[in-house]
Amino acid sequence: MPGTISSPVLSDYGFVALVLVMTFGLALMAAGIFIRAPNRKIIVPPVWSQFRFGYTVYALIFLAFDMEMIFMYPWAVVFADVGISAFLDMLVFIVLLSAGIAYAWGMGGLEWE
Repeated sequence: MPGTISSPVLSDYGFVALVLVMTFGLALMAAGIFIRAPNRKIIVPPVWSQFRFGYTVYALIFLAFDMEMIFMYPWAVVFADVGISAFLDMLVFIVLLSAGIAYAWGMGGLEWE
């Protein structure tokens, strides 16, 4: 077809552009709903008021413990081949996850209730 550009690079950028447009569109819709919603008090049913949900702290703990193991197994397999670079990469990874564990600990996410 004359006049069409068929490059894999442009198709990749087109996909990224489509995802960005969808993301911004959803964000604008959410902002519009938030702005148009009247200011009213959210009523929590009494059945659910007895539970305290700290999803963010639990998600942080899950990421710190579970995802660390998921990335450490393949790292252990290729560690000898890659060398010191792999060690430094894993050290940075463990330091970042340890910061997440320290934050969750400070928020009381590791205390038994």
